[in-house]
Amino acid sequence: MTNAENQRYAPWPALPGIKPDIRLVALDLDDTLLNDDLVITPRTMEAIQAARRQGVTVTIATGRVYESALPYAVELGLDAPLITFQGAMVVAMDGQVISHRPMERGVSLEILDFLLSFGYHVTLYIKEKLYIEETSAETDSYRARIRIPFNVVPSLKEMLAARDEGVTKYVLMSEPANIREALVAFRERFGDRVQAVLSKPNFLEISRPDTGKGVALAKMAEDMGLDRSQVMAMGDSPNDMDMIVYAGWGICMANGVDEVKEKARWVTASNNDEGVAVAFEALVLR
Repeated sequence: MTNAENQRYAPWPALPGIKPDIRLVALDLDDTLLNDDLVITPRTMEAIQAARRQGVTVTIATGRVYESALPYAVELGLDAPLITFQGAMVVAMDGQVISHRPMERGVSLEILDFLLSFGYHVTLYIKEKLYIEETSAETDSYRARIRIPFNVVPSLKEMLAARDEGVTKYVLMSEPANIREALVAFRERFGDRVQAVLSKPNFLEISRPDTGKGVALAKMAEDMGLDRSQVMAMGDSPNDMDMIVYAGWGICMANGVDEVKEKARWVTASNNDEGVAVAFEALVLR
C-alpha cells in the first residue's frame, strides 16, 4: 500500500484501549479474505487459526454457492455453518441445508423477463445449480472465479417456467456503467419486492428482500447467545453492507467502496495487504 493510501485508509476511529470481546466473525470471500490471486495468505491463515484457538467462531459470508465457498472453509478448518447466496442459503460444513429462502416462482419469472430485456448476460441459481443460455468471455471469467459447473440451456424462460420452484439468486453481468443503469431501472420497477445489490462493479445480484448476509449473521449470533457487540463482519462491497452495519465491529477493506467505508466502524488494509489478518491482530487476538 502506498503512503497516500495508508493516510487515506488509516484505521478510524482509533483502536479501543481494551480489545472488544469478539466471539463471532463473518468474512466475505472475494476482495476480502482472498487476495487478487484468490489465495488465503499464510499470515491470514495463522491469524484466523489463532482466533479459533481462542474460541472465536469464524464463518464465511458470501454471494457464492456452498460448493464454491467450501474449499476455502476446509482450508481454514472451519466448522461453523456457511452463509451463502448473500444469506439466502445457510449450509452446514457437511452440506446439510440449514435454511433456504428462494424467491417466489411468479416473481422469479417476472424478474427474468425484465433482466433479459437488457441484453446482458443473465445467470440464475436454483438451489446449488447455475444456469445460463450461452457462454462468453464474461461467463468463462465468472466460472474460473467460482469454480463450479455451468448448466447451459436453450431458454432460461422455458426452463424456469417448467419448474415448480423459484430462483435462489440472479446475477446480471455487464460493463459497470451498464450495471449501474440496470440497477437504477430494476429498483424503480421492483422497489423493495426484491433485494438488488452490487457484489462487484460488473455484477448485479438479486435475491429475496428478507435475506442478506446481515440477516443470516444476526440469526447465527442469536442462536449462539451473542450480542452484536461480540460480532465482527468484514467485507468490501455493497452486498456486505447489511452485515457490516449489523455487526458491533463492521470492518471495510481499504479496497472497498466508499459507501461501505462510510458505514464501517473501522477500515483495515486491502485484501492484497492482508487486511483480514490486520483486523484480527488488532481487534481479536489476545
